[in-house]
Amino acid sequence: MTTSGEETANSRSAPTDYARICPACFTPVGEGSAACPACGYDELQPGEGGWNLLKPGAILHGRYMVGRTLGQGGFGITYVGMDMLLNVKLAIKEYFPSGLAMRNPDSRTVMRVSEEVAEDFLRGMEKFIDEARTLARFEGNPCIVSVKDFFEERGTAYMVMTLLEGRTLMAHLKEKGGRLHFGEAFSILSPLMDALDEVHASGLIHRDISPDNIFLTRFGQVKLLDFGASKSAVALIQQRHHSVVLKKGYSPPEQYRGSRRLGPWSDVYGMAATLYRCVVGMVPQDALDRMEEDLLASPISMGIAIPGYAEAALMKALSLSSEDRPQSMRELKEGLLGDAAISAPGAPPDRARRVTRGDSSRLPDRPVKRKRLSTWVFFLLSVAVIGLGALFFFAASDLMRRAKEGDASAQRSIGRLYELGGIFGSDERAAEWYLEAAMQGDAAAQFALGRLYASDALGLPDYRKASDWYEKAAEQGNIHAQFSLAHSYETGRGRERDDSLAAGWYKRAAEQGDARAQFNLARMSEQGRGTRLSLTQAADWYRRAGEQGHGEARMSLARMYEQGRGVNRSESEAALWYRKAAETGDAEAQYIVGGMYEHGRGVEADPFRAASWYLRAAEQGHIGASASLGRLYSEGSGTGRDYAKGVGWYRKAAEAGNAAAQFGLGFCYEFGRGVPRDLDAAAGWYRRAAAQGHALAGIALDRVLEDRGDGNR
Repeated sequence: MTTSGEETANSRSAPTDYARICPACFTPVGEGSAACPACGYDELQPGEGGWNLLKPGAILHGRYMVGRTLGQGGFGITYVGMDMLLNVKLAIKEYFPSGLAMRNPDSRTVMRVSEEVAEDFLRGMEKFIDEARTLARFEGNPCIVSVKDFFEERGTAYMVMTLLEGRTLMAHLKEKGGRLHFGEAFSILSPLMDALDEVHASGLIHRDISPDNIFLTRFGQVKLLDFGASKSAVALIQQRHHSVVLKKGYSPPEQYRGSRRLGPWSDVYGMAATLYRCVVGMVPQDALDRMEEDLLASPISMGIAIPGYAEAALMKALSLSSEDRPQSMRELKEGLLGDAAISAPGAPPDRARRVTRGDSSRLPDRPVKRKRLSTWVFFLLSVAVIGLGALFFFAASDLMRRAKEGDASAQRSIGRLYELGGIFGSDERAAEWYLEAAMQGDAAAQFALGRLYASDALGLPDYRKASDWYEKAAEQGNIHAQFSLAHSYETGRGRERDDSLAAGWYKRAAEQGDARAQFNLARMSEQGRGTRLSLTQAADWYRRAGEQGHGEARMSLARMYEQGRGVNRSESEAALWYRKAAETGDAEAQYIVGGMYEHGRGVEADPFRAASWYLRAAEQGHIGASASLGRLYSEGSGTGRDYAKGVGWYRKAAEAGNAAAQFGLGFCYEFGRGVPRDLDAAAGWYRRAAAQGHALAGIALDRVLEDRGDGNR
């Protein structure tokens, strides 16, 4: 987090003329315009939402402009924001607990509603800042919204986060008819369970898991919204002041009681309730009502198709007693997977041999996890690894002999065989042999040991020990360790967060040719984080990573050529790099390349190639590409006119919420192109497009209603 003074100085050099954009949605507006043509905001009219909201156009921390309100809950208010230094939109969350806070109508600072709650307000704000600090460590987790900055100002605290585009799981459910098949629901929630396991290990509990707080981005990612270390403190405070906010059906009994015995099992209940809502189509019976009379019906009893083992795991996770539930997200996920996650039965696991080189090198005292590779599978695996065919047994015994005599290379090889699943498979035995080699200075073994500590192979991840071993290996030039150590410094996992040290280690790995490090160093150079801001340097590192096949680097370099940032603006170079990214399967790049061929930007216009690239993206579920295909088939451009196919692609995109596709589908129904003429259906699709602000949909809707003789919109 930088200081306010630095950001104020930097923000004054921002190139955008912020006096000529709408302060609510940041759309450029002409001089003398009263209301914004995009969102309708008028500075001369009273703002919607009352005096408790920040006014659009307010500047925070000398750097962030506040826009329209995205949402307001019991714990805070979230606004659209603009970073005036980087000229990017983001989300700004303000600590504003209901029942405890109010805004001064003159200074717009946040005040406590009374001195009686002052201590409670400050305790909650302290937790809010702790939450931001904790979440910032998980920036690399794809399921958690990135926290970019946090600070105190105007009597309260703020958190700056990535602005997401897409829709909530609840909106997705409504568009899918209210519920999902178990397989689809599980595929959405599964990565969140993995992410929450990592978050829980840091001591943070979400407390508010529900379909409203799960977000599906337009790029296909699943994000968990609205974390709250502050919620834990504020909820207890609000309960004392009779203003506690809970989500009926998703909150476990201990949360209603304001119990301090909350833990991962509390989030397990919320996740299970969310899965129940997805699969069954209704919110589970509220926990307090169930304590009086438990009428919660199982999915199978209602005719819902779900595997029996998955239903058993789901209902167990919805137990009213926290002790009866799975105690972790991992345990819940394993139950939902059933046989796929259950280890084969066998003899009780034996204890691993202990390494006694002092406390710093002692491995966790826990049972060895047996892997399910049979002896003959290990035989083939070891033959492949060692490459000695029929002489395997002689070679293996020789390898073990050399390892016991202190040969570091042999010790590392034995460790690798244990890790791969041979010799009955044991991560702990692997770690013991890696440690023997690592203590002799073997860099590859040091990195391998760090990797095991960072995973769950030896119990709960120990990022501190992992980064200690990464550092030992990195100092010897191990490229993988250099990248991992840099990532530790960047994310604050195992090391104090330090962007400067992160950039330094990324550079050492990047100079050895690590594409991941080259991409991350480019990103930091582009943002001026940990190293001087240099768009030229960023473009150079993106190029190096892109030439090695790094898809995100190719996309980033293409955008820089398109915008003329760090390189001379060149649509032909942009098209070249977008195409390189598209050829690796990136749907967004395929869509962009389709548009470039359609409109002749950077390439010679070619409607046939445009259609081909749109098709590749659409087959991966890209909504914009589906809408474009619908238009091309309807126009007969690059595809041959086929109204029926046009309707099919329009419908895919329209049902996903694309306004252009909704308008196109309405047009097809109005004039009977590819479907029977149906003015009611046309009006319905035009109405949905108009509600999203489509420029022509309102005119078309009026035309259809006039044809029907119906003046009501």
